[in-house]
Amino acid sequence: MNKKLILIFLGLTFLTTALFVGTPFEFLNVTADTIATSVMIVLFLFLFIVLFRQIWRLDNKVFKWTTFGLLALIAIPYLFIGLWTALLTWSNYHPMWQDLFIYTNDKNEKVISQWRETSGSIYDYRDRKIIADYGQFRISFDCDAKKLEGIWTEFDTRNNKTTTINFDNEKK
Repeated sequence: MNKKLILIFLGLTFLTTALFVGTPFEFLNVTADTIATSVMIVLFLFLFIVLFRQIWRLDNKVFKWTTFGLLALIAIPYLFIGLWTALLTWSNYHPMWQDLFIYTNDKNEKVISQWRETSGSIYDYRDRKIIADYGQFRISFDCDAKKLEGIWTEFDTRNNKTTTINFDNEKK
């Protein structure tokens, strides 16, 4: 029972963390992005099914209903995010993230500001800290470019222009 409960709470913790952090994988090719997104949807659905089955096998009713309630609460945002992602991924118009600004500092750290046209007049913006870049595949995490410190080189991809920015002076 303790082993089941520990595995259930690890699964719930992973799902909660992934809900806020997102996936660190970024594919810059439409076909690869569609395949990867489809695989991720199936893996998350499989994890929900496995957790549901494990919760259903718990003997203690308090633990069973508490963990089932937590799983249901976590499943609600995943349902809406999954539907939205599926609609965007499998539509004829597959919006992809495009780089706007690439920031690089003297430690060779990279932060990329991106945008995508989600639908007609709906635009999404995000900043990602690049951990590894392999051309058509990146490993990156969400970050806040407003919290950057020090001197960074900014490359504007639209104008093909490079400038130096001191973020310490920008905050004053």
